[in-house]
Amino acid sequence: MNNRMDCQELPQKIADDCIESNFGQSDSISICEMQQMQEAIEQLEHDLKASESRFRNAIAKNADGIAIVNKQGLVCFANPSAEALFNCKAEELLGQEFFGTLVVEGSACDIEMDTDIIPQVGETEAAGMRVVQTEVEAIRRHKANVVVEMRVVETEWEGEIAYLATLRDVTDRKRAEEMLWLYDRAMAATSTGVTISDATNPEHPIIYCNPAFESMTGYRREEIIGKNCRFLQGSDTDSEALEIIRQALTTESECQVILKNYRKDRTVFWNSLSISPVRDKTGKLTHFIGVQRDITDRKQAEESLRKSEAQSREQSAQLAAALDELKNTHSQLVQSEKMSSLGLLIAGVAHEINNPVSFIHGNLAYLKDYTQNLFHLLELYQQHYPNPVPQIQQETTENDLDFLAEDLPKIMSSMSVGVERICQIVQSLRNFSRHDDSQMKPVNLHEGIDSTLLILNHRLKGNGEMPPIQIVKEYGNLPLVDCFAGPINQVFMNILSNGIDALDDLKIREDCQQMSEDFRQIIICTEVIDNFVEIKIADTGPGITEEVKQRIFDTFFTTKPVGKGTGMGLSISYQIIVERHKGELYCTSELGKGTEFVIKMPIAH
Repeated sequence: MNNRMDCQELPQKIADDCIESNFGQSDSISICEMQQMQEAIEQLEHDLKASESRFRNAIAKNADGIAIVNKQGLVCFANPSAEALFNCKAEELLGQEFFGTLVVEGSACDIEMDTDIIPQVGETEAAGMRVVQTEVEAIRRHKANVVVEMRVVETEWEGEIAYLATLRDVTDRKRAEEMLWLYDRAMAATSTGVTISDATNPEHPIIYCNPAFESMTGYRREEIIGKNCRFLQGSDTDSEALEIIRQALTTESECQVILKNYRKDRTVFWNSLSISPVRDKTGKLTHFIGVQRDITDRKQAEESLRKSEAQSREQSAQLAAALDELKNTHSQLVQSEKMSSLGLLIAGVAHEINNPVSFIHGNLAYLKDYTQNLFHLLELYQQHYPNPVPQIQQETTENDLDFLAEDLPKIMSSMSVGVERICQIVQSLRNFSRHDDSQMKPVNLHEGIDSTLLILNHRLKGNGEMPPIQIVKEYGNLPLVDCFAGPINQVFMNILSNGIDALDDLKIREDCQQMSEDFRQIIICTEVIDNFVEIKIADTGPGITEEVKQRIFDTFFTTKPVGKGTGMGLSISYQIIVERHKGELYCTSELGKGTEFVIKMPIAH
């Protein structure tokens, strides 16, 4: 390659040589021919200048750094990209040693060339052209060095052999290659199977799989590449999971499923599969990445755990049922024993009271007759002996015989009323304590309610702090009902006792002064509905919460303080009504508006 001066002088030299040659050969060349030759020379000169301009423009705008080095290894020319590469101006590069100062090879091996400056590490690309290609480190001014790919070819500069060096910064590419190498090693080292499939192909063939996927499936790489992952599926692979995968591939979205797959030897393994789409910079889908984890051991452990939990739940349910039955049986036995003892006690007391009361009641009539006879005799004495001796007159005056004659019949009448009341109480005790429960009998439920109220009468009376509890009876016309009288009376006792407890609540007692006297009420309503009797027992107490209402019939559940409630009364009442009498027992309540218990029983069984 010649310099600029050679390029400018070349057309004129060619023209002079042509003129001399032509005149030497013949003097007969016409003026027209000379003009044609002059025009050709001018055209040649114009084309040469255009070619030179294009060449310089290409060199100046080339993205690769270009430097021309003479045979001594000194820089003769550098383009703008070379300036940017070495971070200095071209004037600063000219005359510097290129090899060993500006570029340094990482490794070298000798090669036979006409110069001892450049060791050959590449191959000759074309016959008659010496080409050396290698990677070197570019020494940059005031910046970190970079790795460049260098190609060196022989050329000519100012009539002498020179070298054209093309430099391309490959630092980022080398780093990317190193990262890709690390990624590849990571893929090879991971125990998780990884596959990459071609999303541009409708069949989504696998184009990459790591060793873990080969180990997981038992297939070799050459048996996997080009196939769709369907070759791992079986007839019993979950169809819902497959549909999720199809939807994800269609909508180009992610998905996660668990599949039952088969290895090459047809053994089963459970595959936790995650599929993610990969897009290029324009957003176009190019690939799908599949990540597989063999979770067979986990599935087997989960299945074993599930069976164990199922067995444990079954055993727990059996134990809970047995415990509930034991609790119910125990509570029933305790309550039955309590009621039996109470019944025997009441029956014994009633019997013992009944004997003397009957004696008194039977003799009151005779006493009344005898007293009347005595007073009649006195009247006869007074008529026939109007003037008794002074001693009798004095005794008559002191004892006020007229008052005694008037008051004694009243006393006898009052005693008779008291004995009648005692007889009623004894009869109520006997009715309440009846324990002939071996079979159902027709029972007057009103008598059972009244007997229970009579026994609870002491709790219904008021005191200095609280007014009495009013009992409001709204009895309907009830027929005799087939039932066990003793247990039914026990239900009445439990419900009425709870109502009294609610009305005796301390909070009500504190606010009692601001309440009307009819606030403390228990309302008892009875009626017949179809073939059932319905008994409603309501109080005007504070009511109960929804949470308490949900548990009110649970065994041992109570809201009373420790020592004042066992939590068995309503539970046993529920069993008596629902289980023994095939009826219903439920509670309705609203805070601040009292509580109502409803009993429904069939009239006949």
